[in-house]
Amino acid sequence: MPMGIGNLKNLTILSKFVVGPKKGLQLKELKSLPHLQGELFISELQKVEKVRDAIDANLLRKQGLTKLSLHWDGHFGNLQNHEHVAQVVNSVQPHTNLENLTILNYGGAIFPSWLDSPSYSKIVSLCLWGCPNVISLPQLGQLPSLRELSLEGLHAISMIGPEFYGSKRPFASLTTLEFEEMLAWKDWSHYAGGQEEVPFFCLQHLVVQRCPSLAGTLPCQLDRLIKLEIYSCPHLNNSTSVVCLPSLRELYLEDCNKEILKSLVSLTSLTILKIENLAKLVCFDDGFMSYLVKLKELHIARCSKLSYLWQDGNEMMNLTCLYELVIKSCPQFTSFVAVEGEMELPCNLERMELRDCTSLEKLPSKMHTLKHLDIHECPKLTRETICPYDPNSNDLMSQLEYLQIVGCDALTSFPFAKGRLVALKKLTIWECKGVKSLEEITIKSLEEVTIGNCKNLGCLPKCLHTLSYLTHLQISYCPALEIEDFPPLPVSLSNLILSNCPKIKSIGNCKNLTKLEINGCPALEIEDFPPLFTNLSSLRLSNCPKIKSIGNCNNLTKLEINDCPALEIEDFPPRPITLSYFCLKNCPKIKSLPNQWHHLTSLQGLEINKFQNIKCFPKGGLPHNLQGLLIKGCENMKQLVREWGLPMLTSLKVLSIDLSMGEEGEKVCFPSEEDGEDAWSLLFPSSLIALQMKRMMNVERLSSGFRNHFSSLQHLGFVDCPKLRKLPEDGLPPSLQSLDIWLF
Repeated sequence: MPMGIGNLKNLTILSKFVVGPKKGLQLKELKSLPHLQGELFISELQKVEKVRDAIDANLLRKQGLTKLSLHWDGHFGNLQNHEHVAQVVNSVQPHTNLENLTILNYGGAIFPSWLDSPSYSKIVSLCLWGCPNVISLPQLGQLPSLRELSLEGLHAISMIGPEFYGSKRPFASLTTLEFEEMLAWKDWSHYAGGQEEVPFFCLQHLVVQRCPSLAGTLPCQLDRLIKLEIYSCPHLNNSTSVVCLPSLRELYLEDCNKEILKSLVSLTSLTILKIENLAKLVCFDDGFMSYLVKLKELHIARCSKLSYLWQDGNEMMNLTCLYELVIKSCPQFTSFVAVEGEMELPCNLERMELRDCTSLEKLPSKMHTLKHLDIHECPKLTRETICPYDPNSNDLMSQLEYLQIVGCDALTSFPFAKGRLVALKKLTIWECKGVKSLEEITIKSLEEVTIGNCKNLGCLPKCLHTLSYLTHLQISYCPALEIEDFPPLPVSLSNLILSNCPKIKSIGNCKNLTKLEINGCPALEIEDFPPLFTNLSSLRLSNCPKIKSIGNCNNLTKLEINDCPALEIEDFPPRPITLSYFCLKNCPKIKSLPNQWHHLTSLQGLEINKFQNIKCFPKGGLPHNLQGLLIKGCENMKQLVREWGLPMLTSLKVLSIDLSMGEEGEKVCFPSEEDGEDAWSLLFPSSLIALQMKRMMNVERLSSGFRNHFSSLQHLGFVDCPKLRKLPEDGLPPSLQSLDIWLF
């Protein structure tokens, strides 16, 4: 803290006060600040050496304070003198106007006596965190306005009983109650008052987390509870008592025992049920499922013993509202029902996700309503068990719009897709080693197809051109896919991505293609770019050593060419004025940049990287509307930076520049001191908000004038400037948010 802050006698807002041991930094500095209002966070309270300092702080007279946080350093832990800290916390009693109170890392054995006082009738939020030595709780139930209560890290509390509730109608206003990491807590005693004095009458959200010793049951009367979360409480609900939760809408259970499900009854309002790592859960009990008449979302994860969901299909009849079913990481899950025979999914189920269910052998035979099916890492599913082929049925998955299959190695083909999935719009097949052919993919409704990492895929469907709605086709990491003549593409296709397919030797023509991305296709040889790609708006070529030319592509807005060593351009063809982003990287046979590119009025982003043949920029300078510019690795650039015309780029916001080009970065001082205060304005525009300067190998200091010129600069970086020792003498601009200095 600034020394002597207590001298600011009219101060009204002081959000944080850090206690120090020296005079002028001690807690008693608050004594002379009677007008403080709103929030006050007092930290480092372990540095209060004299209790008198806490008394002199006189928080009791500060009527304007409504939010107070009292914080001790957690690293001191048991080193705190319990008696001393108890005297300190009793002496920082706030005024009764307080509405929010947090006590953090307090090391005493009992909470302050004033917290028991009914006079704190305005407190609405109370957090008691990291108080490991406290052995009992005050009568918090008697705070009449308390709406949010959070107790965390109270490791010495073993029982919560009558002292917690108080004498009459406890917790009359409480809506949110959280218990977290209370390691010794074993017993939660129920309120022993009269029937008319129901505790937690307004409680809507209850969280019990990481209380490993807690046994018994929750309070019996939680009629208004809407959301219940229980995590890592393995012994909770090990009794025969039940808890009625007729208003509960969301239930989250994780790292608990399966018996907890038997104790929660009347879940007739439940819409979301998420279960994770429920020990010994093999399947759901019929009685439990009978309550779930409004359930919309069911998520199950990491239940190692789960074998099936239901004993038979009848238990699903109540689940008429179920919309989404997710099952993840259940290694023994083999089937949805225990009995053999046909099974139909709930009548309104639209989304199903199955992940990492390594024993799952078959899906339900009837999935009429399903619209979204996602299958990941289910290696035992085969072409027959995903959806059995039935020649007498045409609607096995007639409403399915999205199908994603990932990591299903036993899957070899897709007979169920042949003329069946009439509504399917998006198909993704990824990491399916057994797939060799996609000939059965004849779904005319498809709009997007993504195929990737299928190591044995040898051919594409010959009927691609008949998929009249297809707009997006991506094929990636298919090393066995060998294509001499690419099959005809549909006229609807606008986006084509080919990535890391080393045996593809050609691409088809498509006059409506607007985005083309080719990456890591070393066998793809293009002497003359297909003339029908005239509508391209985005072209990205990367690591394609046999591509030797590109077309004019008069409608391009984005052009990116990376690592194409055979692409030879003597005179770069004119670029369309629609171009907004242009990147050239490591193309050694391109010998020039586009002429008259200052006419590219739409160009906003330009990146030139590892371009050894460039010696100077084209006449006319850089495009005037640039907002982002990166130039590096142009080793033969001889044109001085001051001749690039950068100050003319008044819209430029981001600049990353390699200053080993030219001569400026070789001098001891940058920019040259000969230019005086104007040195920076001769090199760079003042509009920059981010500037990165690289490879100033001999520069030791930066010239003055930086602060005034870059009045809007927020981010500044230096990369590989090994001799740089001094920043500008007049300092850096006050707008600066980050400064990064890297040496590789």
